[in-house]
Amino acid sequence: MFAQKNKSSHCIFMALICLLALYVGQVNAVWYEAKGQAIIMKGDKHSARKAATEEALKQALLFAGASINSVQQLTNGLLESEDITISSTGEVNQVELVDEVWHSDYVTVTIRADIFPKEQICKASEYTKHVASSYFSVANREHLLDGQIADFPAAFTRHLATLMDTHGTYAKLSYIAPYTTYWSPSTLPANVRELAKVADAQFVLVGEITDLSVTREPPSRLAFWADEDATRYFAFDVAVYDGLNGGKLFQRTYQTQDTWPFDRFAELDEYSQSFWSTAYGKAIDKQVAKFIVDLEETTSCQPLTGRVLQANNTNVTVSLGRDNGVMPNDELYIYQTRQFTDGRGETYLQYNIYPGVFIVESAYSNSAQVRHKDANVIINIQENDFVIKK
Repeated sequence: MFAQKNKSSHCIFMALICLLALYVGQVNAVWYEAKGQAIIMKGDKHSARKAATEEALKQALLFAGASINSVQQLTNGLLESEDITISSTGEVNQVELVDEVWHSDYVTVTIRADIFPKEQICKASEYTKHVASSYFSVANREHLLDGQIADFPAAFTRHLATLMDTHGTYAKLSYIAPYTTYWSPSTLPANVRELAKVADAQFVLVGEITDLSVTREPPSRLAFWADEDATRYFAFDVAVYDGLNGGKLFQRTYQTQDTWPFDRFAELDEYSQSFWSTAYGKAIDKQVAKFIVDLEETTSCQPLTGRVLQANNTNVTVSLGRDNGVMPNDELYIYQTRQFTDGRGETYLQYNIYPGVFIVESAYSNSAQVRHKDANVIINIQENDFVIKK
């Protein structure tokens, strides 16, 4: 039985995965059993069942190391079948419904999947990558007036970090600069590199909340005493950058909408659990879940990279440690970078690799001491050089 993630009866992220049998009937195939839960929104059991099934299958796939472009595509085909069983020539050979249990406001679905893991799972996925960000900006601050949620950008960024820490596998939002950055295209690569350096992070998130608008439908004249129906929208645009060279890895937009249960003059606490446990908060959480999957698919196989913190004639201290999964006797490589400009004015990044392999002698929570595998004397290595674990 594998360790279970933090459990909540109202959490769509929960999944319990059990290894049932190894190499049964097919070479290299493994059966996984997983449970997923989803809240029943507005009595829509079909959507809840679909969401719970999607979450269970996604967790089984990620745990097994399978790689698919879209779990959504697979589960849409899955749910077309009455007994929730599919066959495929891809990484998922078969998925079966084991059980579904309906509660008053949520459903639990158990599936069993026959999964072919990747032929070669990258070694880099064993290590935790640290991510940095500043508070997300907001495109239209007037959207913050309804509910008096002026601190929503900061609250959302912190909530994102919590969800990444709780439900992520490979990437953790370990540093949030306590301010909002308005990124200028001309200075963005340099600012990304600087934030990554300050935070000892490998990747940087640049995010903007593009929609927080509310639409309200007044009650009919025949039911003038009823409350108006309100819907709130949510959309955020996020780009992920390599903190070493400032290059963009991907950029996507996530959007949703749901019932907004609050009066326009209400003063809400956007940091509170009562806010995030609303239907609107849960709708945002589902978009964040999609982002976490996209982020980890993008970064999991990127080599683990850190910086040299201190160097002397015999030992080097680096910014990678046990928090990243680095342990004594691991092998690391150290290199320098420099920018140069060619005759046409084009700027390039040059990598100068220090010869040989470095061995981790002592690993601490966020640092490690390393020594050269063959040489007794270390020369030319400087603070802020880079270290990589392949």
